[in-house]
Formats: sequence, C-alpha cells, structure tokens
Amino acid sequence: MAQLSVMIPVKNGMPYLKSTIASTLFAMPRDSELLVMDDGSTDGTGEFLAGVRDKRLKVFRNEESVGVAAAGTALLGHASGEHVARMDGDDICLPWRFSVERRALKGADIVFSPMLLISARNLPFRPQLERGLSIDAVPLHLLLGNVLANPTMYATRAALESLNGYQKTHAEDYDMWLRAATLGLRMRRLDALPTVLYRRHSSQLSRSRPWDRKSDDVVLEQSFQALAEAAIGFKGSASTVLYNRPRSNQPYPTDPDIQDFASGVLEASARLPKGDRRILQARLRAIYRL
Repeated sequence: MAQLSVMIPVKNGMPYLKSTIASTLFAMPRDSELLVMDDGSTDGTGEFLAGVRDKRLKVFRNEESVGVAAAGTALLGHASGEHVARMDGDDICLPWRFSVERRALKGADIVFSPMLLISARNLPFRPQLERGLSIDAVPLHLLLGNVLANPTMYATRAALESLNGYQKTHAEDYDMWLRAATLGLRMRRLDALPTVLYRRHSSQLSRSRPWDRKSDDVVLEQSFQALAEAAIGFKGSASTVLYNRPRSNQPYPTDPDIQDFASGVLEASARLPKGDRRILQARLRAIYRL
C-alpha cells in the first residue's frame, strides 16, 4: 500500500498541466502514487500524460466528461494510500508541501494550508495573509463561507471515504467540508508556509461558476443546513443565508433569518479560545451588522 495518493482530476489541462505534474512528482515521497483522471480532454492532455515516464503516475480516462465532482470521487476509489491529497491541474506544488502536511495531520483527519496566488504567466499577486484555523473554529468559519482550499487538502483516506466522495453540486469542495464538519471530522488550516501556487486565469473552472449566485443548489443547501443546525442550532432557511450574503454594493438584507443566523454564530464563537474567537468575530462583523 502506498503512503500517499495524490489525486488530480483534469479536463483540457494544457499547457499548465505540465508544471503541475512535474512539481507534484518532485514533491511526492517515493512510496506514493499520482492518480490523474483525464475527464474527456480534447487538447492534448492525454498525449502529454502518456509521455510522462514515472512509475508513480497512474492515468485514468473518461471518454466523455463526467464533471470534476464525479472525476474526483472516481479517483478516491482508485486510491490505495493511507493518506490522500488533492491538486488542481493548473497549480504548482511546492517542494515541502507533503512533508509539512503529513506532520500536521497528527490529531486531525483533514488539513489544509496557505497558498500563494499567481497569474497565467507565473507572476505572483500580492501575498494575502491566511491565519491558521483550529479544529474547533473551522466549522463556524465554514458557515461564513469556504475558507478551506481544496488544492491544499491532505487527509486520511478513511476520512474521505466516510464522506462517500464529492457530491454533484455547484461547489463540490465546500459541500464536502460542510458534511465533514457535521460528521465531526477534525479539520484545521495550518499557519505555515504556503504549499501551493494557485493559478488564476481566464479559463479557470472556479471562476466560471460562481456558486453563490446560483440559488438553486439543493444539495449544497442541505449540507449547509445540517451544519448550521449542528453547530449553532439554526433552523431557519439555508437558502436565504447562502444566497443573500451582505455585499458592499447592495442593500443590506432584511430577512430575519439572516440576523438570527449571524447572532447564532456570534453566540457560538464565545465557546472558542480567545485567539480563535477574535479571528472569527472579526470576520463575522466584516460581513454582518452586529
């Protein structure tokens, strides 16, 4: 059994996939496997992958695209490692990533780490400070939005298998972390060096599907509702909270469910240690009027 399985679902990943594969293989331990799902690519992705000479690389292909959620779940089914990690097909893995995250997994089920943003031409954006988030704080932060970067995920395979993979939703990664928190899986975001260079470019999938503008995602609403009930006892409308986040360029929403939700998060934050409480409350007050 491999120590680590790194999973990359990709569709039409050229030209960025070349640096993704090279950097990930360089960072991986010898006792590991790199699993790539070519999800119906038509741009030479398959030909490139066929030419990579590394016995740790295992390539799977869908002749027709099934989408990133189904492709990611299929890769989890192929994984044999005790631990699993994710990469996106257009990012760059930094050399120390897996050693840092493997050590940090002690006492947790899933860990995430900071990223640095780069452009299509590998130019860095101004670094944004990402504070570490404790196991106790993560569920409450998730109620305010997705604070966990899927391309930096490192977990026990057992933890992800307990979630039965990704669900078909506009935000499959956010949905998975909501379900993980409801299930009681221990998640933390590290206060450490960045481990991934996260590429922003015009054809990026995450930029083409703003989930919080869809307002019709029953799967995501159910996952959000379950965590909101478990973490703060909220029984109002999940869709109202999800799709009516206060925005600076729009009138402040007046639905009472929104105020009840914000007050519930504030009350729950009092249970956190002082440092965690300060970070969460600052984020909460930046969004809601309290």
